[in-house]
Amino acid sequence: MSCAGYKQGSHSIEKINLSAVTDTIPLDSFFDRGIADDDCGELVNLALAVPGIDVVAAGPASCSRVLYFRAAKKSLQERLFLHPISSNDFTAGNHLQNLEESLTDLAASRRSRAIIVYVTCADILAGTDFASITGRVESKYGIPVKVFERGPLSRRRTLPKERLCDIFIDLLQRGNRSGSNNCIHLLGDAGKLAETSGLRKMLMHYCSDGEIREFAALGSYEQFEEMTTGKLNIALDRFGYDLAVGIQKNWNIPFIFLPACYNMKEIKGSYGALMKALHTTWDFSQDSKAYHQLAAQTAATLAGKQIAVGIGARSFELAYALTLAGFSVSTIFADIVNKNDRAYINALLAIGSQAQVYLISNVTGETQAGGFAEIDVAIGEKAAFYCAKAKEILVSADYRFGYEGITEIMEAMR
Repeated sequence: MSCAGYKQGSHSIEKINLSAVTDTIPLDSFFDRGIADDDCGELVNLALAVPGIDVVAAGPASCSRVLYFRAAKKSLQERLFLHPISSNDFTAGNHLQNLEESLTDLAASRRSRAIIVYVTCADILAGTDFASITGRVESKYGIPVKVFERGPLSRRRTLPKERLCDIFIDLLQRGNRSGSNNCIHLLGDAGKLAETSGLRKMLMHYCSDGEIREFAALGSYEQFEEMTTGKLNIALDRFGYDLAVGIQKNWNIPFIFLPACYNMKEIKGSYGALMKALHTTWDFSQDSKAYHQLAAQTAATLAGKQIAVGIGARSFELAYALTLAGFSVSTIFADIVNKNDRAYINALLAIGSQAQVYLISNVTGETQAGGFAEIDVAIGEKAAFYCAKAKEILVSADYRFGYEGITEIMEAMR
């Protein structure tokens, strides 16, 4: 039994066993994770998630435009203030004075409850010290002004979302709310849950006496500050987990971690953790039975069909879940190999997977032209790009609880 990986060397494509992938391809570096976590400016929307927080983006006009279009996609551009820095101002050292004037004007308007200065790579490389100007604005107007250095070039031992999480915790500490409320907070960066979300329905059923609030859809800055007085936090992703840990550390509010899962064991664990946190019991055997019926029917329909998986960071997890369910996953497209992947790589080897693994950056035009004609179903944009003749299954980036993610994919495959 073997899974194979491909790595492009200086002269040819090198084929390796999957068991040696993590040793041969050292892509899980802190630098690589920093680039992936930055996600081409999407972090600005996370910084703008809380009503009352204004963001001032200071940097070259080209960077500012990217941030503006990202914010506009989520209709958040009204709280994003662009402060373009010209090469002349940067060279002459005038840009800090100009930035202080912009921050002063914004703070004087009294529209902001807090300001985040979004710094790009030019000042990071130059080592610009913003503390003096932000301190003066804070002292004069009593409005917190925090500097967020994003991007892989910033000096740090934490990832961009972790640093942004630290800013939110600091703002909560300044709010100094007291008392308690019955709110359950859903913490994550993926956006608001769909109205049809199974997690939303379960919480509404079992927590009818409390209010459910989502970090991505808070109604006011006051609701943000009240996160320190809730009764339970539910973290939906890594950002939500870091935020929940910070809140528990400072305000002793319990939390549970319910990341989206494809693996059956982890899905059952999420149901159990949720029921324990809500102090109730629920028989989810019907959901499990429906899942197994769907898996058996779909696997029978696709018997003999070759499947490729390429959804990004969770490709190995999905490949393992589908293989366990009886599907023939023959090809996996991966960006990097991270710590979570290693467990699923070993699990795939243990169940005798014969899948081949391609590093996306190393797939040649020749391989793409002739190497994937046998693929019948391509799951994810990355797989569909290379397997042009296969049936394309797009995977939603929205949060899916329990069996929702895997059953949604199976239903699309039929």
